[in-house]
Amino acid sequence: MMKRLLSVVVLAVGGLVAFNFATTGSVTLIPSAGVSNEDRELRDLRQQFERAKQQFAQAHRAAAIGGVDTTGDVEATQVSVRRIEQDLAGLKKRLTSPSSIRDAEDLSRAVAEFSGQLR
Repeated sequence: MMKRLLSVVVLAVGGLVAFNFATTGSVTLIPSAGVSNEDRELRDLRQQFERAKQQFAQAHRAAAIGGVDTTGDVEATQVSVRRIEQDLAGLKKRLTSPSSIRDAEDLSRAVAEFSGQLR
């Protein structure tokens, strides 16, 4: 009987953590505060940037291994990075939280560095 109760409690806690991760993006038992729209937009831009980097790396590997023409993939990555730069510049003008501003500056530096590698 006690094992069943413990199993139910563990499943409930696991479900709560999974739900909180899906809705807030952080692994917590109880969410502290909702994520602001600014933070959510910044997180989305960071995820888009990570996907663009992965797309570029995949195109680079395909070209190196098989000699496949990947200019279209590289151009698509460049377009994505330019759009991310523009969206980030617009978002930086609206940010109010010091931590969000700092995170946006970090992302901006990373995007600029990667953009330099693309050229």
